[in-house]
Amino acid sequence: MKGFLKHLTMSAAAVVLIAGFTTGSAGRAYAQDSKDAGADTGSWSAPGAGSADEAATPDSNPIPLAECWDGDIEDKIDGLGGVFFFFDEVGDKITGDSDIGADWSDEAEFEGDISGKVTSKGITFHGNAGKGCHFNGSAKGDDTELGGKMTFSGKCGKFFKHVRFSISPTGCI
Repeated sequence: MKGFLKHLTMSAAAVVLIAGFTTGSAGRAYAQDSKDAGADTGSWSAPGAGSADEAATPDSNPIPLAECWDGDIEDKIDGLGGVFFFFDEVGDKITGDSDIGADWSDEAEFEGDISGKVTSKGITFHGNAGKGCHFNGSAKGDDTELGGKMTFSGKCGKFFKHVRFSISPTGCI
């Protein structure tokens, strides 16, 4: 009996020690603590902000560009002129079938094919107006008006400086 009590006492002490170690060292487990958590696991929400799990809002879709846009263009040397864009939009891309043309009263002009990207907030594009005349541009706005700027490099970069434009959709002629 003495051996049984000794064994029972040691077993009880072991259980107490194990329980003490496991409950004393264990903390709460949080998802951000997991090294194995995937990027697509979990969810979030906030008052007035919706949830990341909800479907994409229309604001995340690219601006639906009508084919023809025109408006004003202005640069440091030539002053105010007219600009015309033809957009061929496929998804979030402005394809190489798109182009731009601009002219001023002093007979300065350029034209060329463009390609680029469309987002929910605007466009970015680039192109060439002949040998030695590369340009790129960007504009912000929506499907009713875009306003932006262009930068020219190469030979024509000496003539077209600080170029800004404002355009809106028009019917193609």
